[in-house]
Amino acid sequence: MNLKIHTKDLAIISVYAALYAALVVVLGAFSYGPIQVRIADALLATIPLLGVAGVLGHTLGVFIANMFSTAGLIDLLNTIPSFIMAYVIYYVYKRTQNDYSVIATCLAYSAVIGVTVGWMLSYLYDLPLLLTIVYVAIGNIIASVLVGWPVFKILKRTGVLQRWLGKN
Repeated sequence: MNLKIHTKDLAIISVYAALYAALVVVLGAFSYGPIQVRIADALLATIPLLGVAGVLGHTLGVFIANMFSTAGLIDLLNTIPSFIMAYVIYYVYKRTQNDYSVIATCLAYSAVIGVTVGWMLSYLYDLPLLLTIVYVAIGNIIASVLVGWPVFKILKRTGVLQRWLGKN
């Protein structure tokens, strides 16, 4: 993996992070808490088209957005599984070039985030653990798969991102 970061990569990281954080904060009522649908997680499905810059932009965006979390600074810890799973989305697609791997890895991301965020919320607010995990995972599936998958398909089919990024 080439870790050399170019100006274009910095632009992608910055735009992705800013868009993610802005969507989470502006839609705060839907973005935080035991029943949440972070519409910004629809951006997850674009990571295969953006590459490592998408992974880093997602990670930075989650970190910034979680600074505003109603759960407090403990929510910053969820940046770690977000980074790992964002990388999984990128890596699996890169290796397989299979569009359906985006659905599978977004589902895996939702499961992991469901567990980590669900556990944190259950602990902080004395909520039923299993139910909280399920609610968080379902909210993430709504954003990343039901909204994100069509966005991925449209962007890939039209080639808009590839042309803008100068990729084939």
